[in-house]
Amino acid sequence: MAASAAGAALAASGAALAGCASSSAVDTAYAAEAVNTQCAACPKQCSYAAYTVDGSIDKVVGNTTDPASAGTLCARGYGMATAATSADRLESPMRRTDSGSYEAIPWDEALAEIGKALTDIKADKGAAALAAIIPGTSTADWYTERFMNALGSPNVYLNATTASSSVASGLALATGFTSYEVDYAQAKIVVILGASTVEMPDPGTIASLEAAKAAGAKIVMVDSRMPASASVATEYLGVKAGTELALVLAVARGLLSKDDLANAAAAKMEGLAEWERALASYTPQWAASVTGLAEDRIQSLVGELAAAAPAACIDLTWMALFGGSYGNSGELARAVALTNTVLGCWNVPGGAYVAAPTIDWSATAMAPIAVEEADATAAEYPLAAAGSAAQALRLAHDGAIAGLILVDANVVAEYPDPDYVREAVETCTLSVAVTPEMTETARCCTYVLPEQVWAESAQLPVVTGAVHPALKVSLQVIDPAVSEARSVSQIVEGLAQATDTAGAFSFTVEDAARAACESCGCAYEAAAALGATSLAPVAAEAVVWPTASGKVECACAACETAGYTATPTWVEPSVSPDALGYGYYRLTTGNQAVQATTKTANAAPVAAIAEQYGLDGLWMNAAAAEAAGIAGGDKVVIENEYASAPVRVHVTELIEPAAMYLASHYGVEDDEQRQADGLGVRQARFATFGLEPGYGAPLLQETMVTVGKAGA
Repeated sequence: MAASAAGAALAASGAALAGCASSSAVDTAYAAEAVNTQCAACPKQCSYAAYTVDGSIDKVVGNTTDPASAGTLCARGYGMATAATSADRLESPMRRTDSGSYEAIPWDEALAEIGKALTDIKADKGAAALAAIIPGTSTADWYTERFMNALGSPNVYLNATTASSSVASGLALATGFTSYEVDYAQAKIVVILGASTVEMPDPGTIASLEAAKAAGAKIVMVDSRMPASASVATEYLGVKAGTELALVLAVARGLLSKDDLANAAAAKMEGLAEWERALASYTPQWAASVTGLAEDRIQSLVGELAAAAPAACIDLTWMALFGGSYGNSGELARAVALTNTVLGCWNVPGGAYVAAPTIDWSATAMAPIAVEEADATAAEYPLAAAGSAAQALRLAHDGAIAGLILVDANVVAEYPDPDYVREAVETCTLSVAVTPEMTETARCCTYVLPEQVWAESAQLPVVTGAVHPALKVSLQVIDPAVSEARSVSQIVEGLAQATDTAGAFSFTVEDAARAACESCGCAYEAAAALGATSLAPVAAEAVVWPTASGKVECACAACETAGYTATPTWVEPSVSPDALGYGYYRLTTGNQAVQATTKTANAAPVAAIAEQYGLDGLWMNAAAAEAAGIAGGDKVVIENEYASAPVRVHVTELIEPAAMYLASHYGVEDDEQRQADGLGVRQARFATFGLEPGYGAPLLQETMVTVGKAGA
């Protein structure tokens, strides 16, 4: 899709929902009905005020005290505000019959049967045979993890980090932290990697980037495809897909040739001399041959970063959702963490904040429950910082995990090889989907429990951000539109009663929310009235590196054991179009500006935008298309050994010639997702169920396809 079309779609996403925007007159008229809540479309959980009329949400206004929402919402947020009134809501608990159909059953019966199955599996195979996959939102994550821990299982995995788990793990191996946030507004130069996999971040990030650009900062986006967010960049550098690691290694080598940076880094980094030796051959000339960038641009980029340090960094955690899915993503993250340390950017103005305030549950009456069992995925993927949800599915496929709870986790649609994942879920003795709507994953489960949408119940607070951290409180806005739907907290409490673990939940959601606020030094009532309360950032001198040495670590013995070098070095992507010959393309994927994985695909306003602007089409490089006799708008067939499907093609110069792009949201395969029915094809169908060695992340970007005109 051409940049103009992408921009038009993005503009339309705001225009289509502009009725949600505020005006002073309307604000006054609705003031009595405004309640602070959050968007649950992504882990940013942007805070907003919801205005109600006759018990329904009529208008939403982004909270000005929340740095993420910055007084507005993105298209995803506006679209998700309509979730309560979706025509596809589930109306009762359901049990799968022997014929594969579903029958409605009462809540008491569903909870009792699920509770008995969990208890039986634990008695027969142990707590290690139980697992849960969670969405990355505060209430669902905390309640589900606490319940699983009460059962004795540590096997709780974030679905939100499926494609960024390698990034989080690589950062953790070097720094002890799993993420960081860039101080865009005060930066002098930021090099952003992988923005095309999440085209548009939260409104606050966009506002900060625009402010930085206006102040003269350099915003350099490095990617195989120009994203819609490139409108806020000062420069786009196109590279071959999966080769960003080569650029980072060459940049690190160049920075360490600067005595001032190298000397300062030596005091903060363990094993720096070993990494310097490993970097010796990664010259700009070498990196140019790998990435396709010009050698002199790589050299000048080193100079620009060095001159701007410490108000300079490489950003790999864009939106904290994707940024990975290649066979070298974990090592890329390690290299980025070390390079940023050389720049001296951690927790300084204009740099990147790696340490941030958090809710300290250990200081409350709801302290975490200790578990003796080891994570079931750690043996095969020891580098994964929080375990591997994908490996948990493989263990389910093999029968080692027999009980699986999936909360807002549409793994069958989002993971490589949907048929394999479906088999994994169906192999389980017990599988439970907690979801507001029927999904491809729910359709495979033994039980489906109807979940309230976010605004229909009170939620636990969350702290987001590191540059400008904020504590966010979310209250119930409306009564449930579906009388039989229950909140995640209510569902977990019911399951706890049925498994004799109710003692772990001897409090209300409000009790827990109050304790969370107090652990951050805030009063619950005051925080609820604001919606988002600012917290103090962690200053550079207060950063404590949670590593064995107490420093940023360049060398890692566990990486060596997993088959990598001790320090980050070049790792080839798992597959290469060049190796397969002419006619093969890498099929890349990611989140569009108006979507978040498959979670928003069935939201009616968002689906309408996708259809109107052809967002479900295939991107193909103009020169490659001409060579193949393909024109823009043609229906083509993409295929490999795993799948074949027709799709409309968008011909553009904004993607590298050896790659094509298909968004991850489309191709729904459940008839009850009626809003998104008929949109696009499922990119995950073209990928095998392969995981990154050591790290355990699905290799969504590591698949090759051929393309030809339909009917030719």
